[in-house]
Amino acid sequence: MNPSDCLPENKSLDDEKDSGTNKESEPAHSAMNEFLSLLGHELRTPLAGTMGMLELVLAGDLAADQRSALELANASARAMLRLVEDMHDLARIETGRLELESSPFEVRSWVGDMVPKVAGSADVEILVEIDARMPQILIGDGDRIAHLITDLVGLFLKSRRCEKLLLRFALETQGNGSCLLVTVAQPGEILADSERKDLLRSCGHSPLIPLLSFRQVGIKQAVVCNLAAALGGALWPAQGSGDQNLQALAVPVQLSENYDKAGVEPRVAEDVLYNQRDPSESHILLVEDDDAIRRLVELILQQRGWQITPVVDGLQALESIQKSHFDLVLMDIRMPRLDGLEATRRIRRREQTLGIQPLPIIGMTAHAAVQDRIMCLEAGMNDHLSKPIASNRLYSMIEKYLAR
Repeated sequence: MNPSDCLPENKSLDDEKDSGTNKESEPAHSAMNEFLSLLGHELRTPLAGTMGMLELVLAGDLAADQRSALELANASARAMLRLVEDMHDLARIETGRLELESSPFEVRSWVGDMVPKVAGSADVEILVEIDARMPQILIGDGDRIAHLITDLVGLFLKSRRCEKLLLRFALETQGNGSCLLVTVAQPGEILADSERKDLLRSCGHSPLIPLLSFRQVGIKQAVVCNLAAALGGALWPAQGSGDQNLQALAVPVQLSENYDKAGVEPRVAEDVLYNQRDPSESHILLVEDDDAIRRLVELILQQRGWQITPVVDGLQALESIQKSHFDLVLMDIRMPRLDGLEATRRIRRREQTLGIQPLPIIGMTAHAAVQDRIMCLEAGMNDHLSKPIASNRLYSMIEKYLAR
């Protein structure tokens, strides 16, 4: 089924009633969405441990058959994580609680990070074409757009076999706004000018698929259609029309002309400062209640030579800070006895009372919503990482705050 076939063509009146706004079903839908959100949080934690350990093992020397088996396991874990994220987004869209990020992302490195995830375990060569007129920086919800493209490619490859797949990225202007145009096709296929114009005109007018229609449409198709609509974008081909061998996505984005000049110099300065410091002098407090995640993060950090003190909850974190000096804290959010948010508030109150320099605190959580980052910052944390935690992103964030 084509992912832009958002609604079944032959829809009965009974189906129409079921998908309408039945007030009696609203509490049940709300309860189910809350359950899915909590279930997603619980699933992300063991997935983080699984993917992290696989990453560590794959970084070592392995026999060819062992590497092949572990890469397949890693691809399966990534597919499970995408399913969890799909579940979260569908629940939030259904209840009108999807919060979109609007932050700068560097287009070419963003595409470079996306391609391995797009390829996954599929036996296909991914070719990438980025329009030379594409600006270096765009502003939008880069993570969700990448997630949407990954799902769109997955559906494309599921419905047809090809040895090579071409991803084209271009910037299109529509009125006073701009759209990122992504084409998924086999080499040699292009989107006609009339089709491109129809796609751009459709942005912001795509219908949502009702929850009760997911069975007919499929979860992945529902995610692609609903997430594109929630982002204010559109898909091509439209329902029941167009060439099935080519698909396209248009998503509104914003431009940032001065972002490069504002962002490059501080980052270079921080790197220089950090390079002048012996890593073994840095002492990090790791606060995490899950045994597997705690051990995983500890192993990742030890590869950089940092001193690590692991504890299991917020109370132990407070006791450790009173007894020893630390340069940075990695703080889980949900923990027994004392959670990470309240522990951070108490640490900040202690610093104010004693008049000492604030300790960098980075929150870690299995939730990936914008609201979770806001809660971390409001509690006094400096930054936020969502699980599963990629080692390169963890290193980069720690080095940034140690440099300061």
